Amino acid sequence: MPASGDPMLQLVVTLMKRQAKFLTQQQLDLIDSDAEDIFTNGQDMETALKYHTIQHEQKFAYDKKFYPTFEPDGHYLTLHLKGRSLGNTLRDWSGFNNTAEIHGDPTIVESTFDPGTYTYGTKSTAIRFNRTTSDFENEEYLQVPDAANIRISSLSTGFSMFFRFQLYNIEEQNGRARTIFQKIDDATPNNATMLQVKDDGRLVFVVKDGGVTTAKETGTALTPPFSVYDVFVTYTVSGSVLHVYVNGIDQTLTNFAGSINWQDDTTNFDMYIFQRGAGSEAGFTNGDMFVVKRYQEMIVSQAQVTNHWNNSITISPHEYGTSMITNYWATFGGAGALCSFSSTSFTSESFTVCGPGSPPVVAFQAFEDDSFESDSFEV
Repeated sequence: MPASGDPMLQLVVTLMKRQAKFLTQQQLDLIDSDAEDIFTNGQDMETALKYHTIQHEQKFAYDKKFYPTFEPDGHYLTLHLKGRSLGNTLRDWSGFNNTAEIHGDPTIVESTFDPGTYTYGTKSTAIRFNRTTSDFENEEYLQVPDAANIRISSLSTGFSMFFRFQLYNIEEQNGRARTIFQKIDDATPNNATMLQVKDDGRLVFVVKDGGVTTAKETGTALTPPFSVYDVFVTYTVSGSVLHVYVNGIDQTLTNFAGSINWQDDTTNFDMYIFQRGAGSEAGFTNGDMFVVKRYQEMIVSQAQVTNHWNNSITISPHEYGTSMITNYWATFGGAGALCSFSSTSFTSESFTVCGPGSPPVVAFQAFEDDSFESDSFEV
């Protein structure tokens, strides 16, 4: 072991210090010059932390009945996406686990659209895709993995879909109309479906079932400045019948004579929302997505569409503002909060009581005449 004053040892120590300093500075330079959040020697990672302040408040006046927001015939509702969260995925509330993958860098926005669930604060939220200020403009969309309960090829009755959205730009993109959703079931494709918005504001609904294409467009156009639209589309297998409902109204449809362009990568059978499908660099939608629903093997009726338009939540015949808010709790404060009854709540006038000498065996004479005196309760 060389002594501490050994010139060779001092040289080695000096070289090790210089090497350590050099490596440390190299790592710092890489971090400073790269826009990544985390730098490692392994797989590179990107992380984003976003903070939103969104407040809701519902005032319960207890002057009406509230109903659960579960859709009737829930086993038909196979996809239910809500635009109220971000991350890598968007939860499917239908219970069928058709979770959507979020692509790009969309953002949560507050909306003045009022579905009747909140009294104060933010009325509703949506996910905004392909905003002009995004670093990932025209790269933002939802992707739902292929599943039998969202396909055309397995249908015997038909399907319905609901979309609540707001648009900001409907100009064609690379020769293709903006896409609300699109899905193919095979590589040809022989089975596929799509809803798009033309640059004149008309909706085009296309269904290809067993190689037979049915394509219709609305006679009435969506016109700027665009508001929030509720759109139902339905397809009935028997007769290949299409319907498009806009804000509760069944639209007059004509045959679509334009070109039908499916996605470029026909090996991917996932459903794409706000994009023309895998491999397509066109048809991205600049807009807000509030709600997406899929009813497999169920054709919603005009009455159910009207229900949904009236109450903004469900195809059940609920009145506007009577839908329950899940995972919500509230406290009731104020003077007398612990007092359940008034001093006259349980008097003999309110009940049939047993008078003096009355036999207690009479079934409807349930209480004695002093059973509900005020000294029995905190009033």
